[in-house]
Amino acid sequence: MKKPLATDVQMSGEHYKTKSIQPIVYITENNLSFCLGNVVKYITRDKENKVQDLLKAKHYIDLELELIHKRDPDGNWLEEKIKST
Repeated sequence: MKKPLATDVQMSGEHYKTKSIQPIVYITENNLSFCLGNVVKYITRDKENKVQDLLKAKHYIDLELELIHKRDPDGNWLEEKIKST
């Protein structure tokens, strides 16, 4: 018997099962950053508390703006470059 591929198995929950494409496939096929990949993940999930997932997605958008584009949440340039730790 052939083992299922990792992309055929969802760990913990059913929140992506109804989608025509798994978020991880979309994320990797489009070479998205960690932050943008999480945005896709959170806006794609089928969960009861959609507001919580939207707020998480918004947080990752703000992180992408800050860490990658050196902008604040309103799109303004940051005064200093953010230092990596």
